[in-house]
Amino acid sequence: MRFRWWRLTCSVLLLTGLATSANENPPKEYADAMKSLAIVARGLPQALDARDHEKMNDYILLARPALDVVQKYWRDRDIDHTDEANTAIRDASKSISEISVSVHLMSLSPNPLAVEGAEIALRNFQTACTTCHATHRLELPNGTYRIK
Repeated sequence: MRFRWWRLTCSVLLLTGLATSANENPPKEYADAMKSLAIVARGLPQALDARDHEKMNDYILLARPALDVVQKYWRDRDIDHTDEANTAIRDASKSISEISVSVHLMSLSPNPLAVEGAEIALRNFQTACTTCHATHRLELPNGTYRIK
């Protein structure tokens, strides 16, 4: 009798843990980082179109610490299925670095190759975000998100 009770208790705890890890609320620091990255994703294309180097630099400075928080979160998670997230974060970080180089070059003089490089890096950044969200983000009916 005691063994069955123990087995039942362990089974319930295991299932609860799986359900929690499969669909959890993000920590506040992570949610704030994602909000910052959303600002970057919305504003950076407009700043690039306007060739507003100062604004682009502001977005880059906002993105870097946010990406660090997101990267730490996914690296520290002790579950399977995080390889796609870690790859997407590395790709997003690389894209932000490439945009930073392009911004520097554009600020020195008109440089069509730097603009093209920034456009390509921006598309890569957006693709990295979309890839990770498709795999690891669940939109709830109230418009908030949970991590899958």
